Amino acid sequence: MASDMAHETTNGQRLAAFVRWLEDNGADLGRIGVCDAGAEGNGVYAQQDISSNERYAYIPHKLVITGKVCQQTLGDGLQGRALLAAFLVHERFVAADSFWKPYIDILPQKYHTPLEFDSLELALLGGTPVEHAVEDRRSKYKEEHRAAQRATEGRIPGDVLTLENYVWAASAVSSRAFSKELVRGYDEQTASSEVLLPLLDMMNHQPRRRVTWAALDSGIEFVTGTVIKAGEQIFNNYGPKSNEELMMGFGFCVPGNPFSHFHIRLNYDKDPGHEDKQRLLAAAGIGSCDQFIRADGLPRGLLPMLRVMAMTDVDVYYARNRLQEEEEEEEGETWDLRRTLEYVGLHNELRARHLLLFLVQKKLAGFELAEQKLGADPATENARVARMYRDEIGEILRATVERLRRDEHELMQFACDLKPGQQTAMPWYARGSNNLIETMSDQPASKRARTASSDAEPLSDQEAAELEQRFLTTALITPESFAADPDFHEAISQMDVDPDVTLALFVVRVLTTAGTPWHDAVVRLHTVFRHPMMSTDQHCVDAYGEMLVEMGEIYDDLFPLLSDHFPEVFPIDAFTAERFVWAAAVVESFRVEVSVRSEKGCTVDAVCLL
Repeated sequence: MASDMAHETTNGQRLAAFVRWLEDNGADLGRIGVCDAGAEGNGVYAQQDISSNERYAYIPHKLVITGKVCQQTLGDGLQGRALLAAFLVHERFVAADSFWKPYIDILPQKYHTPLEFDSLELALLGGTPVEHAVEDRRSKYKEEHRAAQRATEGRIPGDVLTLENYVWAASAVSSRAFSKELVRGYDEQTASSEVLLPLLDMMNHQPRRRVTWAALDSGIEFVTGTVIKAGEQIFNNYGPKSNEELMMGFGFCVPGNPFSHFHIRLNYDKDPGHEDKQRLLAAAGIGSCDQFIRADGLPRGLLPMLRVMAMTDVDVYYARNRLQEEEEEEEGETWDLRRTLEYVGLHNELRARHLLLFLVQKKLAGFELAEQKLGADPATENARVARMYRDEIGEILRATVERLRRDEHELMQFACDLKPGQQTAMPWYARGSNNLIETMSDQPASKRARTASSDAEPLSDQEAAELEQRFLTTALITPESFAADPDFHEAISQMDVDPDVTLALFVVRVLTTAGTPWHDAVVRLHTVFRHPMMSTDQHCVDAYGEMLVEMGEIYDDLFPLLSDHFPEVFPIDAFTAERFVWAAAVVESFRVEVSVRSEKGCTVDAVCLL
């Protein structure tokens, strides 16, 4: 059995042996040198000036560890990462005269990924997306390790293929492997989609560095995309990886990484309208529920996805029907669903942002709670990397919360600036044909740009309070709105009625009584909006029949009782069953939740009618 002698030589000696091995087997290192890069580990440096787009190194296929190479030693019982990892363990600890020894000797003896963190270092990951990913990765490695032991029985002794040794090898593969596309044509028949490329895997990462790996018939050549001066380190580009990916896979973070993000997965599987919403998302070209939020802005596909997730049943009903009509039409103008998802209605804009704000604030609360439990950071490199990542996640979460609050205020300002009778914030199916300005995107370009970018300075606490109060009193109907109608307010205070039913009664009251801020909007809405439960279409009858019956029963419980006790407030000729059912449908269809920052922790449940 081979002994692990790498620790008995110096790093410089091991690197020198590695370079000799490369050159003896056909590699070309004419313009570069390999040496210790200090805190970054071993690195590759230019020994002379290298021009842009110039080849600076080459390795032949003989020096590539492919799945086929591994199977020649271990058989075909393994595949993927487990195959490469088991091979590294075999060549390091079992093969006495391994061809790959000079390469394996220069691999780190210990990796600094979170799998190697102690309890104090792991605590720094509390409340971050990596917190649970570490245990998931450990479980995965344990599963792979058991499979590797079974598949290599008789080839690698059990006391050699230990979990510790397997984790070392798997970490080497995760941090150093490349796609087998680089050796396309050389090793097509293999059980691994990745390969190990000695020398190329020594180059440290620099985001956005221009590098080309050219696959030749005989091997792989390295071409720089920029000028490199003699003595400078030659960097690779591992791709647009976030610090989360870099820390989990490689054990380091990049300060100011432009690709860092906070990963959230938007799950709507339990939504009763899941299938219809999934169809709408697919029709709009939105597939993945995984979204990645950066400190400098929301991803392009996030708000359209949130708008679909935040749709009410009525939003979904009209969007689904319109989509179906377009699919059945052979000719004529097609409906651009992506354009429609730029604005479904003000109620939907508010619901979408509130949904995201709720999710992000929940993540931030967990993050800050974990932060409070931390002591002083350990004085280790692992802790330094974990702290860099942790601070970055906190910055992204806080910046996103602030951005969403600004968005809410901009939506409030948009609503307050609407000119009654000339503009509407309602969805397309509730606008009618009055030539009203229809959406935020129809507003002047300056407002449109401001709304889209959210780059405006945040409002002061006083400005926010004044705007929120104006919005609450003019754009929404809430229980606080009852104060605008003292008679209604007095009557309702003597009743024990469900809050949603009370809102529906108030909508009827606004519809039939002039003088309130919402009267004109509700009257216009009454002429153009029709809830599907009021349709005679059989599909609607099947879907909303029970709801219609329930609304009828509630109405029968209230009238003529309310009219008898408060005839001036609830006149029976004004509060008809049809109007009540319509108003209840309005409450259900245009409900919103709005965070009010001027009242800490306050969320207003309201009806948006503009």
